[in-house]
Amino acid sequence: MTLELDTDPLCCCEYYDRGYERNHILACCCNCVDVDESFDRFVSGRPIPVEKQRDMLLTFQDRLRIPWRGGAKQITVDNVLPVVLLVSLQLLSALDFYCSLVIFMIIPMLLAYLKRFLGRVLPKTKFFCLWFFWSGVYLVILFESTVPLLELLPEENVAFVLLMSLSFFCFYKTNQRAALNHINQPQFDLLTKGDSQTAILISDREDSDENDGRLACQTCRKYVPPRSYHCKICATCVIKHDHHSVWVNCCVGRANHRFFLAGCICSLLALWLFANLSLTSVCHPTPIFTLLGVTVMLPDDCTDIFFQYDIALCFTGAIYALLMSLFILMSLLKQTCLISRGLTGSEWQRGEHINRRNCLVNWKMFCMGQ
Repeated sequence: MTLELDTDPLCCCEYYDRGYERNHILACCCNCVDVDESFDRFVSGRPIPVEKQRDMLLTFQDRLRIPWRGGAKQITVDNVLPVVLLVSLQLLSALDFYCSLVIFMIIPMLLAYLKRFLGRVLPKTKFFCLWFFWSGVYLVILFESTVPLLELLPEENVAFVLLMSLSFFCFYKTNQRAALNHINQPQFDLLTKGDSQTAILISDREDSDENDGRLACQTCRKYVPPRSYHCKICATCVIKHDHHSVWVNCCVGRANHRFFLAGCICSLLALWLFANLSLTSVCHPTPIFTLLGVTVMLPDDCTDIFFQYDIALCFTGAIYALLMSLFILMSLLKQTCLISRGLTGSEWQRGEHINRRNCLVNWKMFCMGQ
């Protein structure tokens, strides 16, 4: 018995689902086997397996579509959810002081939970990358639509936009250059026989370059240079692997580590500048000191900012920028300590706490991309 293919063209509301069957977007709530089984397990108190959670998420994502010419187009959850959550939480936080307090306490816990949940069911997700991107876009739009109306200097506006643009560019280059860290060249293929192969260090001298010593990776079955590490999310070995960053959706290694560090610095300065300019505009400012002819001011009294919604929105945006800068500052401090000691994040996690050379030489080697 042969299957007859449906050759009729799709209307704007039809699509082919995960089972390659013709379906309609109005039937999105029908025959949801994965959702029904997960709900039954939840009600009965039984644990929901990771595979079932993944199938439920994929089914929901497969049925989330919009009408389009030639067939309904799919809307992925991790592409839409960040901007919806971010804008909704920011709009709610500007209602009053207690709403802002609760929401800014919820945001870190929400992101931590989603990182753990999506790390199990959808490791290669774009959710956190798009969350970071839309956060920057939201702050730029908020700054251009609200803060400049309060008589800021043009130089301050240009400085903020320039710093935010540089941070976007550096993180974009970090993601684009991530593939250069992947070890997929034929010369690294593992030539030894046998199914069980442990990671054997052939040569790891202090004066050896990445081309001398070789490691045998058990997972990808290749000879890799020293200081390489296999990333389970990217499914490949990464040269001088530091860590897998969910905020740029790629691994940070030898080829893109400098761009990642530069992006963190630029984004930190941009967030601090945004917070300072916003708070001194909506609150009563007070001068602190003068640096190179520029008077540095800090907010003094912010008691009446929730009486006007756009002012409150600008204030909550500044608090959100400070919250983001706190985590970026922690990451920068960690990166600075590791680079000064000549270590990568993966080596630190594996317990290889060996100082290589001195601080100046380590920074010189890092800046040279070695």
